[in-house]
Amino acid sequence: MPIDPQEFADLPAVDVHCHPFLNRGALDAETFTNVASFGGGSQAYMEQGGVAFTDDIRHELQGLKRDTLYFRRMVRDLAAYFGVAPTLDAVLEARNAAVAEGYSDYVRDLYADANLTTLVMDFGYPVPNLDVAQVSAELPVEVVPVYRIEPLIVELLRADIGWDEFERRYIDTLADALASGAFRGLKTVIAYRTGLDISPLSRTRDQGYQALDAIRRGLGGGSMKKLRDHLVCRALELSMEYDRPMQIHTGMGDFEVNLPLCRPSFLMDLLRFPTFRACRVILVHTGYPYHGEAAYMANVLPRVYCDISEGTPFAGHAARRIISEVLEMAPPSKVLYGSDGFGVPEINYTSAKLGREALAGALDDIVAAGMLDRADVRAIAGGILGANARRIYRLD
Repeated sequence: MPIDPQEFADLPAVDVHCHPFLNRGALDAETFTNVASFGGGSQAYMEQGGVAFTDDIRHELQGLKRDTLYFRRMVRDLAAYFGVAPTLDAVLEARNAAVAEGYSDYVRDLYADANLTTLVMDFGYPVPNLDVAQVSAELPVEVVPVYRIEPLIVELLRADIGWDEFERRYIDTLADALASGAFRGLKTVIAYRTGLDISPLSRTRDQGYQALDAIRRGLGGGSMKKLRDHLVCRALELSMEYDRPMQIHTGMGDFEVNLPLCRPSFLMDLLRFPTFRACRVILVHTGYPYHGEAAYMANVLPRVYCDISEGTPFAGHAARRIISEVLEMAPPSKVLYGSDGFGVPEINYTSAKLGREALAGALDDIVAAGMLDRADVRAIAGGILGANARRIYRLD
């Protein structure tokens, strides 16, 4: 008998990777489409390319965003939740009415329908960064903040300071974020900047000094990469010192990602280096579409984990295949559910619904292949949906 996703309905979900958002109030179709879509371009994107943002261009971009299978699925999920016709207009009418009656109550009921209990949030996006207390006050679920290092690096580069002061502020800020408990881990998006081919020898303090000095003097020679590589190494060291996980973006992202250099395998030399072996590292997005590499790394590197966000929900029906392929090599205890939700609460909701279905389908396939006992499925599902993340982030 096939595994029914409803068998997992009572298992709480921890969204191990998403971004903070605030109540935007009532949204029209264009605004909702823009804030709830993955990719598809924007007015700024087109105008930077010399394309006038006419009504025809607006309609073109809106059509592309609504045409993705992910967006279509979200409209259907919300229509079912509200009991309305599966059209964007009908969904938004019901959604806006619910928000008007009380935003926090709406989110509570929405997330309860998906049994989504906890959001691990990277507060480095959006920019300007949102206030942790304000976001937490609006959301009726557990919020677990994560500190992204890149906004701090930008701030320090803009300051008129030398290496000693740069280093002191960088270390003190990250240490305070972790020691105070205000943030439960660190994150880097260096894949967006200079790529993941980071030498473990970049950890030396001399490299930081040399790189910043070269930047200040306007020299090239890859100085920015040398500085960023060094600062990632220092962040890993702090994660170990304070026994907190470190998230590293791998794989796909928005159009700015350094796609050739975002493959998880570029991190092998760094993460297998003896100095960093104790660090708990979460490969965000499990490197999709290079998720096989991440799964292998989670197998051979004891402290490396895979988070299946972004492929779930933005790759739509591929979520089932992605989970199945990650489980080909990664131990189930090292696989974490996530969404990469942002902007509005509905992304996290539809991702949790899809993620539960995809997980049930993947585990059903694995049982049918004779690789797993049916009796073990529920415990594995509970781990991937939430228990693994709670263990790694020590939330209980």
